[in-house]
Amino acid sequence: MHLQSNKSLHWLTSKRQQAAVWGTELLLPSTKVAELCAELGIEFRDRVYTPLVTVWLFLLQTLSADHSCQQAVARLNAWRTARGLPRCSSETTAYCKARVRLPEPLFARLLAWTADRCDQAADRGWLFQGREVELVDGLTVTMADTGENQKQYPQLAKQRPGCGFPLARLVTILSLATGAVSSLAIGPYAGKRTGETSLLRTLLHRIEPGKILLADRYYATFWLLALGEMQQIDLVTRTHQLRRIDFRKGLKQGSYDQLVAYPRPARPAWMTRAEYLRHPAFILVRHVRFRVEQLGFRTREVTLATTLLDAQVYSAANLAQLYRQRWLVELHIRSLKTQMQMEHLRCKTPAMIRKELYAHLIGYNIVRAAMQAAALKFGICPTQLSFTGTMQALEELATGLRLQAGRVPQQWENLLATINELRVGDRPGRSEPRRVKRRPKSYPLLRQPRHKYTSHYSGVA
Repeated sequence: MHLQSNKSLHWLTSKRQQAAVWGTELLLPSTKVAELCAELGIEFRDRVYTPLVTVWLFLLQTLSADHSCQQAVARLNAWRTARGLPRCSSETTAYCKARVRLPEPLFARLLAWTADRCDQAADRGWLFQGREVELVDGLTVTMADTGENQKQYPQLAKQRPGCGFPLARLVTILSLATGAVSSLAIGPYAGKRTGETSLLRTLLHRIEPGKILLADRYYATFWLLALGEMQQIDLVTRTHQLRRIDFRKGLKQGSYDQLVAYPRPARPAWMTRAEYLRHPAFILVRHVRFRVEQLGFRTREVTLATTLLDAQVYSAANLAQLYRQRWLVELHIRSLKTQMQMEHLRCKTPAMIRKELYAHLIGYNIVRAAMQAAALKFGICPTQLSFTGTMQALEELATGLRLQAGRVPQQWENLLATINELRVGDRPGRSEPRRVKRRPKSYPLLRQPRHKYTSHYSGVA
């Protein structure tokens, strides 16, 4: 295990003998950023905000507690001063323009690259019977209330103009083994072809054949099950709430374990006839039912729908244990929206909103890579480690490297040791109701645009 861990860590530690510009340099080498810039034909002058510096600043912005551009520029000046370079202006205009110049495909490729590197270094013991499992789920984010954002990602229709925020729907694909995000689809919250299943269909071609997709019951449709089978991807989901399950029918493979045929439904309005005919007339689906019994909780029955048909290879108990791990995606999304403050985005235009989303996900993958490095070094599973604690430890590492504290290898070893010590408790089946103790201040709701509430005084109190 120790030898395998050292090999797996090589891609993370190969640069550590060199003084890095930022903490992310250990996890996102400048050579890779430069390589992608060359592939995309990005040309730039020798200026303060080169693509390399701008990318690192953007990522550190998402990883720090203060997400402001002002803090990012202050961080840059601290780094330049520590190296005897002339400081730049504290105004954020140049930095914001540099972010605009970076093309969106650069961020998409960096996201895919960080996820691939995490997958390559994953321990085989983290896989499900030797197969990689991908988690899928949707989430929503709000953003700055500007005209451009409202046009592409409109607020809820029931809200009055000026009283809500632009709203976008996202669908992400994450690795069950490492937690890293590999793909992202973005769309308006409402409208045709903007639902989670529609967005997922745009991502399925990015999932490599042979992988397993783990999802909740919302994705248990004929079209996704059939499309996964056509692309050699297996799905494990809960059966859809509208589908009637009768274990007296079908081919029995055990107690509450059956094979049934899903016939092709009528062609939906959004699907072309040619696309409809490419789907099979029926698909075989396996239903497995198991009971969830926990002291102090109501006993529940869960029925799964999966294209893993062989009961000898994939037992009902193994599938139940696999589906139980689907809850990890909820925790990962909470880390993104709460710990990384991705719930509300700051940028003013849709193009920059997408870059900001990618920057958050790349930063998230960097945290996951550090957790994975610690897990490999100490022979544990990454899910045992604290995401928030890793973020805090990475920020301190970045500060030390930025100010040329030296002893980079020792700092890296200290980072891994710190992450290993910050473990989370194993609390299977724990219920955490959404209740708050601190009462928010009871201000009245905004029911018309804010400028209509503004009062102009003549200076008299």
